[in-house]
Amino acid sequence: MGPSRPTVWSVVVRMRCEGHAVWYERCVQVFDRAAPFTPAVVAAVAVGGAIGATGRWFAAWVMDSSTSDHQLGAWPWATLIVNIVGCVLIGFAARHIERDTTTWAFTVTGVLGGFTTFSALAVELNDMADAERLPLAVLYGAVTLTVGVAATAIADWRHT
Repeated sequence: MGPSRPTVWSVVVRMRCEGHAVWYERCVQVFDRAAPFTPAVVAAVAVGGAIGATGRWFAAWVMDSSTSDHQLGAWPWATLIVNIVGCVLIGFAARHIERDTTTWAFTVTGVLGGFTTFSALAVELNDMADAERLPLAVLYGAVTLTVGVAATAIADWRHT
């Protein structure tokens, strides 16, 4: 049995724009916090984060040691691959692990949150811009976001 889905509330907002009534409807997900902020949850996130960050460091070390010298502004394959793999795993987790549980905190927030890296992406984009490789930076940012979101969506795809 898959994870339970959160309660969804529908909120209707009325707005006036130049004398015309505009109706806007937005669905907002409201989660029941099953995993409170407890020492066990904090420990699960901390241990998971240590595992994920170590895994990211190791993956980058293996990929960087198998290629030539790293050059400032070069395409950062290690970060891209780690982030895409992390997105796929987060998509699978979203399908198979109940949210707001200690298991979710350990796996998604801890391990996969520590494994994936937005900060390295930001530094590498800045390095590309500093190396006057702005088109490459834009391409890298677009590829990372597009493939990452697609990978998560595909991994979380629910066949009905």
